[in-house]
Amino acid sequence: MTRNLARSETLLKFYPKAYRQERGEEIVATLQEAAEARVPRFSASDQLSVVWHGLRVRLGLTTETMFGKALDLAAIPDLVTGAFFGLYLIISGDLPVVSSRFFYPRFGPFLTVGPLLYLVWIIGVGAVFEWPQFRRRIAAICMALTLSGEIAAKVIHRNPNMWEIAILLSLGLPSLLAPTVSVTRRRLLLSLAVGFCSVAILFFTTRPLNSRGFFNSFYWSGTYEIVRRLPYVDLLLIALFMTLWFAKRREIASAMVILSSPWIVVGVVYPLTLPYLQINALNVVALVIWSIAIVSMVTTSRYRPQPHSSIELTQ
Repeated sequence: MTRNLARSETLLKFYPKAYRQERGEEIVATLQEAAEARVPRFSASDQLSVVWHGLRVRLGLTTETMFGKALDLAAIPDLVTGAFFGLYLIISGDLPVVSSRFFYPRFGPFLTVGPLLYLVWIIGVGAVFEWPQFRRRIAAICMALTLSGEIAAKVIHRNPNMWEIAILLSLGLPSLLAPTVSVTRRRLLLSLAVGFCSVAILFFTTRPLNSRGFFNSFYWSGTYEIVRRLPYVDLLLIALFMTLWFAKRREIASAMVILSSPWIVVGVVYPLTLPYLQINALNVVALVIWSIAIVSMVTTSRYRPQPHSSIELTQ
């Protein structure tokens, strides 16, 4: 029992101090009861559960915080955006063939495993709309299949562009981080609208049409076009975020920042990997403001002690 008590005290350190002071005794008592009901000792699942919940409380990823609520708002729309993005990549990435005499036609139907990876997201979104309470598991499966498929395809040189895959994977992160709520809404119309608008912006700003009039694959120049043209869209979204933030619509503003995160981050990280490509100053401005917004969301979502309500008894 002494050993279990010491282990409980160690596990409590994963929680913020205010939470430990408020509910630490309750957590220790629950762990002791669970241990006595088994062997008696803590199971690995009990310890992992406490650690995971402690980290979520410390990072503000709970249903009581603004950050957690924003992640919940962005989770399913981001998955739908992933499905729309995958469909867009099938049409503009895998189907066109480079027809310039200066390049060997390395892209085309079925020459990458991209369509199979994107189909995973399309099916996954259908499953999320049917069983929204399992969105975290579905997102984890989609991300795992996509990552393993990209790695396997790279061995046989049939992998899609890694940057598009990175964007796709990041679109599943909100569903992994969002808190589990008792009633998970499908948000069908909102999610479809977000996914459609995202692809519409990509289509009108990154159409893979080169100067010779040939349609080349999005894998060839799509990420470059994202870096070159989307900063203006990012700054518009950030201006809208600041307006909503100061108008006290902070959950919606935070969800919008989360939805735009992959494109803002790639806008700066991608040029760093290419020595001949200069970083757009607007991309840096967007990333700085995005970083400030993320820090603001996390810091304002830190756990604070709940005020104890006084109960007056009347005769």
